[in-house]
Amino acid sequence: MSISTKYFALSRNKLLCLFLFNTLPATADTKPVIDEVIVFGRGENLVGIAPAASEGAVSGADLTVRPLLRVAELLEVVPGLIAAQHSGSGKANQYFLRGFNLDHGTDFTAYIDDVPMNLRTHGHGQGYLDINGLIPETVERIDYRKGPYRADVGDFAMAGASYLRTVQRLDTFISAETGSYGWRRVASGGTFDAGSGKLTVAGQLKSYDGPWQKSEDLKHESVYGKYAQDTAIGDLEISFSGYHATWDPTEQIPERAIGTSVCDDEFCALDPSATGKTLRFITSARLTGDDWRATLYAQRYDWNMLSNPTYDFQINQFDQRWTYGGRYEKNFTLNPVLDLTLGSEGRYDDIGKVGVEHTDAAQFVSPISKHAVKEGSLALYTEATWKPINGLRVLGGLRGDSYSFDVTALEDNLAEGKKADTIFSPKVGLAYALNSNIELYANWGKGFHSNDARGVVNKETPVRGLVRGEGKETGARLQIGNISLTTTYWWLDLDSELKFVGDSNSVEPSNPTQRRGYEIVGFWRPISWLAVDAVWTGSHARSQDSPGAEYVPGAIESAGELGITALHERWEASVRVRHLGPYPLIEDNSQRASAENIVNLHAAWKPGHYTVYGELLNVLDHDGKDIVYYYGSNVAGLDPAGEQVDGRLSRAVEPRTLRVGIKYTF
Repeated sequence: MSISTKYFALSRNKLLCLFLFNTLPATADTKPVIDEVIVFGRGENLVGIAPAASEGAVSGADLTVRPLLRVAELLEVVPGLIAAQHSGSGKANQYFLRGFNLDHGTDFTAYIDDVPMNLRTHGHGQGYLDINGLIPETVERIDYRKGPYRADVGDFAMAGASYLRTVQRLDTFISAETGSYGWRRVASGGTFDAGSGKLTVAGQLKSYDGPWQKSEDLKHESVYGKYAQDTAIGDLEISFSGYHATWDPTEQIPERAIGTSVCDDEFCALDPSATGKTLRFITSARLTGDDWRATLYAQRYDWNMLSNPTYDFQINQFDQRWTYGGRYEKNFTLNPVLDLTLGSEGRYDDIGKVGVEHTDAAQFVSPISKHAVKEGSLALYTEATWKPINGLRVLGGLRGDSYSFDVTALEDNLAEGKKADTIFSPKVGLAYALNSNIELYANWGKGFHSNDARGVVNKETPVRGLVRGEGKETGARLQIGNISLTTTYWWLDLDSELKFVGDSNSVEPSNPTQRRGYEIVGFWRPISWLAVDAVWTGSHARSQDSPGAEYVPGAIESAGELGITALHERWEASVRVRHLGPYPLIEDNSQRASAENIVNLHAAWKPGHYTVYGELLNVLDHDGKDIVYYYGSNVAGLDPAGEQVDGRLSRAVEPRTLRVGIKYTF
């Protein structure tokens, strides 16, 4: 049985409740035995199971008692990952991990129930990762990985990957929330008998204005459904999710404008005509047997956003597509010391139109780029785990990916054409359990990210379709009783970096880069109802082939979190401190962003069927920056006409925010 299949099997037993847990230690030859339900998912014993020190899982109260400003902050359970924002609540978040400013997902991928969420050749940026449609109550578990060490994942996973699993059962509930700056949310869901199976459904409506001079005016609706049934050949799940949102982007603004006649403060709107819209529907079917699983999915996606990143040239970016894909994986136990996994993964993006056009005050002016793209990929992979002696696991993997790029210009004088690219990615790992409490790891692997198909077929300045990267790490895991500690030192090299470009509000390929860093992750449950988790990471990133300009803009140098969670039969509370470290803004390091620290609180009282809860976000009212850039812009009424002025642009951290709600469980 593969590691991912083991994780899925374990997760079925971890329903939320208020019982204590006891996980028996695991050796290289045994799996953990769950005696009772786990409340704090980070306490799971992965000695003898996880292939790398940087792998882990989170479930239970680690997810449900977490204060959230945005739903994408659920991904911050991945140690060292920070989710920020630079364009408002309707847009994909900005992610930081392992010394990367990942923009919206260039080298970090997410799967929900085996469906990949990153979008390639996207209208805003390659790898665009938008999980805003997720309903938090439906997330049962998040497994995470770092680096290119596993064969079952390919594109956009050089820095890391997360695997979100949704629930098969919900206690029927209805909840309502209100809060600062126009926050409103209503959610409901439950599980019902449906023939010989169970149907779980949920939905949410939310709106938000934010502290901005021009309201975000977020209007968001999302739905979720899953039908689950045991069949003669395996467990069947048929899922559907839908998400629609409209909002007015509140983007980064030039700091030199703040406090002038054109901008009163950091919440001002320099272009009040910007708007955005997202529509996304996904349906999938998954069949899981004892040693295999198969998934098919389809999605419809329609997105556009007007923005003005330089404030002298408004643009409208757009993306309409259908996506189809699937995965099949089979696990074999060849003998008592050798396990083998074989799998395949395919995907086809039929993009009807993707591009950008020049607008002025939301009115069309002229086309810039408009294409139709058909991009397909097929992957075959295998992983083997060999246990030559007690306590030692030798892991090997190989993945082959083949991509086809077919680009048709929908406007005159634009690049078009067809290309293909193939890449092979070997993986090797060692795991040695000194005893039932301590395991040592060493991992090496090659991986890749894909480039935008429009750049691949460009004849003047073509880029490779698939860009190679190489990673390695060493680490250790200690799990004694209610204490868990992992340490990792890692290296990661990319043949080409994807970086943000302010003029086009998008990403483009750049020079090769090298990174290295460390991670320390701890969990402690001193008493049955209290848990403490902590993360600290440091990283060093440099661009290659660029003497005197070797710093990587946006490459964070440290990140960390500290969380304390208390869980009782009638009440619960959580406090979290989040640290986003400093980073260079330009290649010579002469302009830098400062570190930011945010404190968030969550508390709830549960008298019977009711739960009364509240969250205080940015408790200390820190007036820092969610994101900072450095590039040229021109602000009417402030800068000389027709002349862009280089400088810092930033989006403010949202001030102290209070949200309260009530939930009734039937």
